[in-house]
Amino acid sequence: MTQGNEQEERKTPTAAEMAEPRRQDEEPVDGAEVAFLEPHIQEQLGRVLRSFCDDLVHQPIPDKFVMLLAQLEAKQREKK
Repeated sequence: MTQGNEQEERKTPTAAEMAEPRRQDEEPVDGAEVAFLEPHIQEQLGRVLRSFCDDLVHQPIPDKFVMLLAQLEAKQREKK
């Protein structure tokens, strides 16, 4: 190891590891500290995120994307 890199390299947790709920008595991934939220706070965050995502889902698709999708579909039909 070089002098500038004295800290032990840590593996970055995968999305699956981060998404898995952990018990409070379970060791965190790679010794990282884990913060737990109270259930009422988790519920409030869930409501806010759902509201935000619902707004995004209901936004109109930009014309540029519609045109690109149409071009892609035309190319796929030509290949068949």
